[in-house]
Amino acid sequence: MNKVFFTADMHFGHENVIGFDDRPFASADEMDSELIKRWNNKVGKGDLVYVLGDMIWKSRNNDAESIIKSLNGQIILIKGNHDRFISNAKAKNALAGIKDLDDITVKLEDGTTRRCILSHYFMPFYNCHHFKAIHLHGHSHNTEEAKVELEIAEQLNEKGFINEIYNVGCMHWNYEPVTLDEILKTASQKELQ
Repeated sequence: MNKVFFTADMHFGHENVIGFDDRPFASADEMDSELIKRWNNKVGKGDLVYVLGDMIWKSRNNDAESIIKSLNGQIILIKGNHDRFISNAKAKNALAGIKDLDDITVKLEDGTTRRCILSHYFMPFYNCHHFKAIHLHGHSHNTEEAKVELEIAEQLNEKGFINEIYNVGCMHWNYEPVTLDEILKTASQKELQ
């Protein structure tokens, strides 16, 4: 069975993001190489990966297409604020799809399904939040904004505006794509602590 993965904010080719996120890489080249390695160690050729924005920061020597083709699976990009590489027709065509946001159903390992609303940005009142849909996003990295997003989601839940929101930025998930099962298992373990 093919798997569905999620990730965001890889920023391939972005030297400054290493310091911004305190990433464990010495250079953009090292980061790019390790991101590709971790991706391909986890994602199979027949899998589907949703990248929730900011995939490639800049494309040195027009290399966005080769980065995309070096990654296993079919890739659907949910556009982020730094995805200017999609103006390159070859890079754009290497993707399985490009969307502003998406509303999908994901089958979990136990056979149940969950509706997921995908965007680059945090949305506290997303489609069907009150019907147990999950919202997956990126964008906020490890910033103060990310902390405020968690506080907002918690406050809304406390007031009865039920939501289930997860940041799938690669820096939160060992710099590799994750399945919805992994996300929910990690959330469940945090609740038990």
